Amino acid sequence: MDKGKKIKALVVGDDWVKTKDLIEATKRVLEGYDYEIDSFDQVMDKPMSREKKDDIGDDSVTEYCGHPQELISRIDGVNLLVVHTSPVTKQVIEAGKDLIAIGCCRSDAVSVNVDAVTDKGIYFFNAPGRSVEPVSDLTITFALALCRNIMRADRYVKEGKWAGDLNREVPSWEEYETFRGLTLKNKKFGVVGLGKIGRKVAEKAAGLGMDVQVYDPFLDKKILGEYGTVCTLEELFVNSDFITIHIPPVESNRGIISRELFNKMKPSAYFINVARGEIIDEEALIDVLQKGKIAGAALDVYYTEPLPKTSPLVKLDNVILTPHLAGQRKDVSEGSASILEGTMKPFFQEDSLATCFNSTEIMKINKRQA
Repeated sequence: MDKGKKIKALVVGDDWVKTKDLIEATKRVLEGYDYEIDSFDQVMDKPMSREKKDDIGDDSVTEYCGHPQELISRIDGVNLLVVHTSPVTKQVIEAGKDLIAIGCCRSDAVSVNVDAVTDKGIYFFNAPGRSVEPVSDLTITFALALCRNIMRADRYVKEGKWAGDLNREVPSWEEYETFRGLTLKNKKFGVVGLGKIGRKVAEKAAGLGMDVQVYDPFLDKKILGEYGTVCTLEELFVNSDFITIHIPPVESNRGIISRELFNKMKPSAYFINVARGEIIDEEALIDVLQKGKIAGAALDVYYTEPLPKTSPLVKLDNVILTPHLAGQRKDVSEGSASILEGTMKPFFQEDSLATCFNSTEIMKINKRQA
């Protein structure tokens, strides 16, 4: 980038990633440039569910808050757009005739139409790996909580049943014994999807002495073999004692974890999902849990969010439920802004495309047009 060119930036944060943190990161990215920064706070007006009923004119943008018109009304003359959950639709991109680059501080570009960005020759930057540690931590925590019956035991103590059982004339240990759980060592731990999060989960599971099983059809078997025993998806579901999902919420993955796969799980096995609710057949999971065909499940994501009060999941005592918090951490705002800064900075400061998400595709387009 020519530092003699004045850059106009539009920065849009929200309740999770603060506008002030994105502005500070943008200033560091544009150090040495003559620049101006416009900004506003995106109102997080609804859960970022894929099952939105409102039509924003771009089905490829699947998780977002707000409306594209908020960006369109401010995009004139903007060269750099920096966002978190705001919807960067094809209409926004068409209106942004002076856009050079777009930064979105999310791992997956679910709030940006990257194909439209690329077709216009606009460079796109994201924040890969921002949730690796918190999501992988929660995954392992779920495995421990499930197999050691932590939630059930917690309720047992808080409800006074422990004292009641042991203070009888003839002490009862029956209910207490139901909390005896598995040890993790040598148990088969199945990981579906070996991206950054899946790999970290596999490493942490292996560190606990677990026999890691891995499945990812898009990675070379040699690379997969570095993280565990390479399996087919069916083999993983048949053999694993724990199964955890770490694949992106693209359309081809919708419902990929099917009723057939759930029915192949061992009765003693546990299922964990911290990826996205639409990846699994939720009704099928509820069915195997209700019938005791698997030992239990831990879920952080759901087909409909927030989870309806009427969902059968809330009535099951073999399920742990959390409110889509896997990626949340104390420094989520500063951390996300910092990661995005790290991917944008080489482009603006070093003329490097090494950290650009779509540079390869843009170069292909340029060659075809040459």
